[in-house]
Amino acid sequence: MKKYQMAFCFILAAYAQSGMAAISEPIDVPALLKGSDLARGGGDIAGLSWEVSTHITGSGMDKQTDQKMIVKANQNASLVEVTYPENVKASKMLQVERNMWLSKPGLKKPVAISPRQRFTGQAAIGDVAATNYAKDYAANLVGIEECTGKPCYRLDLKSVNAQSTYARIDYWIAKDTGLAVRAVFLSLGGKPLKSATFSYQNKIKVNGKVIPFVDEMIIKDALTDANTTLVYKNVKIQSIPPAMFNVMNLQ
Repeated sequence: MKKYQMAFCFILAAYAQSGMAAISEPIDVPALLKGSDLARGGGDIAGLSWEVSTHITGSGMDKQTDQKMIVKANQNASLVEVTYPENVKASKMLQVERNMWLSKPGLKKPVAISPRQRFTGQAAIGDVAATNYAKDYAANLVGIEECTGKPCYRLDLKSVNAQSTYARIDYWIAKDTGLAVRAVFLSLGGKPLKSATFSYQNKIKVNGKVIPFVDEMIIKDALTDANTTLVYKNVKIQSIPPAMFNVMNLQ
């Protein structure tokens, strides 16, 4: 009995040293992650569209052009269409389940791509498409700690398939709102690649309930001063024809 008491005390001491609070209540981690996905375009939403603009700053980033695009999504798929600048206008990226394709003027047919590929600045292709971490990652609750000035659940997300955007993610979800406030994207070996913070000034109505929706995501490179800001606006719940997510119609 004393051995178990000592082990429990050791765990509590480890939490205290790390700045984490001990977890006293049962947490439904998959439901927590699924709920946070809703505010980033993933989950059980029948049809949704929004506009995204990107702004790139940092040394060595002056040759990269800001972009604008329209994103349309449902429960299982999302379509990104670039509307600016002119040299990449009408380029499209289609994601269906865990598959993704690129189409652009000059290509004879869509080509398979990975969501891990760089899209613009520090943003990967998967950062721009709808987020569905509940499907793409196995989540483990690490503990409760303060992040961005509020108590948060800290999750360790590990990819369950080769088509997810990142191999691992350190993810902080606010206790009071259930919204993700910070992420650190890691390599398979646990090396930080970049980090992101989120704010939620947009609103959408899902199943009769008004919920927050992301309005800004700021991605920072782990080794340089390069930053990419994604701004979301004109978020709408709307019916989207299934044919829009058919790769045969992408051209």
